[in-house]
Amino acid sequence: MTKWAVGIIIAVLTLVGLVYYLHKENSYDFDESMKEYEIVQKWNLPNPLDEISGMVWMGNDRIACIQDEDGIIFIFDLNTSEIVAEYKFGGPGDYEGLTLLNDELWVAESNGKLFRVRDLNDPEKTQEFQTGFEYKNNIEGIAATEEGNILILPKDRNLNSTGDGLHDAIYLYDPVEDKLNKEPYLTINYDDEAFKVLPVTEPEDLIRPSDLKIHPNSGDIYVLGAQIPKLLILDNEGKIKKIYLLKPREFYQPEGICFSPSGRIFISNEAKGTDASILEVKLN
Repeated sequence: MTKWAVGIIIAVLTLVGLVYYLHKENSYDFDESMKEYEIVQKWNLPNPLDEISGMVWMGNDRIACIQDEDGIIFIFDLNTSEIVAEYKFGGPGDYEGLTLLNDELWVAESNGKLFRVRDLNDPEKTQEFQTGFEYKNNIEGIAATEEGNILILPKDRNLNSTGDGLHDAIYLYDPVEDKLNKEPYLTINYDDEAFKVLPVTEPEDLIRPSDLKIHPNSGDIYVLGAQIPKLLILDNEGKIKKIYLLKPREFYQPEGICFSPSGRIFISNEAKGTDASILEVKLN
């Protein structure tokens, strides 16, 4: 066998292994009878948003999006299915969360930094805050509250914890005082009966959150999970009111969620062997 042929075989095996790795964590026998939602509409995203990681409603059928590599806010128009504007706010980084507070965009980096984008047209006015989280916590989502605070959701480790412990925690950050409350604002307990619907039992597989937002009408907290794709609806004490399992073929890498003021739900997928996308979802 020639070196050329061996090279082709190695390349093919590598590609097969990569595809398997990308899909194995979300591959399980999804029970169609447990599908309690419908997809209203889907938008395939252009290449700059392949790594879409967070989004927030901006009005006029436009959604602000970030991706986890570049410090750029993209404005995506649902009517034209196009990026209509780009605004640089920072350098390269691992940006994961996006929210809107008092008409200003806030961006979270996985290492715990928050960026207050005071003027989209002037990156020099962007302020940077270090909340007290670190890389080991791996911040995945943020959400503004009606009271003017910001909820922060770590993916890997809670504060003052060497591991996931027995719960996932959501924390409260006061942007006026630039102060993080290191005691959890609420906790999602792994022994909650609602988790029995999941086809796993290991704590690290139960949640693995990727984003969160607050419903504009009910005030419930919606937590998106990328591993075993799911949507958790929590009350203001962290009690799970409902878990919606999401079909892996439709939500192959769910990374962002946002609402319109009327309560329309949008969930984004990173590209994972196919186009990145935004899906409007109606829960049954």
